[in-house]
Amino acid sequence: MATKMLRPNVGIYVAASDAFADITAPTLTEITDATKVFNISPAVTDDYTLNMTESDSDNSLAIVDNADVQTPTYSNYEASLDCFRDESLVADSVYNKAFTLFSAPDVKYYLVKRVGKAHDASFAEGDEVSIYGVKTDFPIDLVGDGEMVRVGARFLVTGEVAVNVAVAAGTAGAGPELKSTVGTKSTSNGKIDVWWIPSSALSGTEDAFVAAPDVSDIAAGGIKLTEAIAWDGYDLGATDSNAIDDRGIVDTGQVQTRGFAQFNGSLTFFRGITSETSGAYYDAYEAFKAATDGSRPVGFLVTRINVPTATSLAAGQKVNAFKFIADAFMDDTEGEDSVKFMVNFAPQGKIGVNVAATA
Repeated sequence: MATKMLRPNVGIYVAASDAFADITAPTLTEITDATKVFNISPAVTDDYTLNMTESDSDNSLAIVDNADVQTPTYSNYEASLDCFRDESLVADSVYNKAFTLFSAPDVKYYLVKRVGKAHDASFAEGDEVSIYGVKTDFPIDLVGDGEMVRVGARFLVTGEVAVNVAVAAGTAGAGPELKSTVGTKSTSNGKIDVWWIPSSALSGTEDAFVAAPDVSDIAAGGIKLTEAIAWDGYDLGATDSNAIDDRGIVDTGQVQTRGFAQFNGSLTFFRGITSETSGAYYDAYEAFKAATDGSRPVGFLVTRINVPTATSLAAGQKVNAFKFIADAFMDDTEGEDSVKFMVNFAPQGKIGVNVAATA
């Protein structure tokens, strides 16, 4: 009787752009090179996407055809991985390895999938693998009330794909590299900070701030919004960039380039009692109450993810910076919960993701 394969028999690996001489015939030497191929399987959540999709096709008919005829032309595939973040930013773990690999846009990799063996089983000649060429997009911070912090690795496809190809002969190396420590999952609660810095408070240019947010600018002219923000309606960060399908005449598969970067901003704030003249609730209200009176606030929302909120902001920490105009102010007074107000933010075309703060 046939035996069904269970889900642990899958491995996801990341290979450097120069790992394979020919992706249609990867050798055992190449796929076990620990300096170029990395096993990130323990970090990847089980809702990942790494598969072929329906091909483009041509439905031209010949005069002898008496039924529909479709001929596949361009092959298509998609790739998207969500990976757990490590509670420790310095641990030598699989979680931190995955985050490091996918922390910046426009980096070329090959994503490798092997089905049929445990992820940490040694590779052997004849193992079948599927290899997908990708370029990284801006990573997406995935957070939620009571949820684990994750990084959403999003990719553009390069048209290089080989499915279910056998590993060719070679000399086995020590890889793929697999960190000895998986990592410790980190909860979202208490691990997000948000600041608002008006453009007028910057000591340098906006482009310089996006590339390396200045801690002194944030401290001197910014407002820490963290304590005033409700989980309800939290939506702030990078989203998938525009993907431009722009094939050349030599391309035989789907090829994408990164177009305009995209990001969203919408925050719900708690209202304080009217007698308060200080504190996070008061500061948030004062910052955005003029959002629709013709003098909309313009500035940057800066986020720090996966660091306890009690930790002081310091140079070298990774942050995200997004330029917005505060577009709409809406009271939320319904129901039995706290009185709040929501502010929608309109993106203004400047974004920095996982950039190091500077002094």
